[in-house]
Amino acid sequence: MAIEILVDVRGESFANDDGSSRQDIIRTLKVGAPVQLVADPLNPHDRWAVKVVTPAGQIGFLPSDARDADAVLRGEPISATIHAVHGGTNWFQQLLGKRSVGVVLKVRKSDPDWSRRAQLEALAAPVDAQVQAALALEESGDAPSAIVAMQEAIARIYVFTQADACASAHRRLAAPIDRLSLLLERARRFPEALEVLDVWQRTFDPVQPGAQVAQTLRKRTERMRAKSGQTK
Repeated sequence: MAIEILVDVRGESFANDDGSSRQDIIRTLKVGAPVQLVADPLNPHDRWAVKVVTPAGQIGFLPSDARDADAVLRGEPISATIHAVHGGTNWFQQLLGKRSVGVVLKVRKSDPDWSRRAQLEALAAPVDAQVQAALALEESGDAPSAIVAMQEAIARIYVFTQADACASAHRRLAAPIDRLSLLLERARRFPEALEVLDVWQRTFDPVQPGAQVAQTLRKRTERMRAKSGQTK
């Protein structure tokens, strides 16, 4: 059963990376016009962020209480259109005599195609099994073998994602970046641990760890950078 919700776009007062003004783009929008929802797992501030993009450029992000990064990455039916464009309440811009504008989206979610989902899950299952086997080696106490197995599993995940991002999004297990970098740190292989973390930060992966693990990885990155004598 399809549902529709109304959400306010966030971050619409900021400029885009290419210098274009989101405010200028919003002022050209028409009610009913479709927008594209794009998951942004490489976002340094929020790996679950979802961009709201028009043909003219990005206009902001979905709010945190309406994010659908999982659904977007899995290719499930979700669409959005412009519901309203309204005057904003940014006091600083008003002080300068400029009234900011905001956007309300109508987001429509439909039931997934369950047969397609089953096919994608079947493709992802062997990758999950390889990750699980690598984790089991760590649990057995065989750290050297676990390191090799995790490196191989992570490499497979990156190749799998490049080949079929939607299928990769149906994995149940995140890449074992946390465990591998920890094992390398314990083995005092600091440059290798840092490389694993840095590659993960700049590599697209539709399956993201939870917030607590992500915070741990950020702290470990800084620690490995210091121990490796590297600076940003």
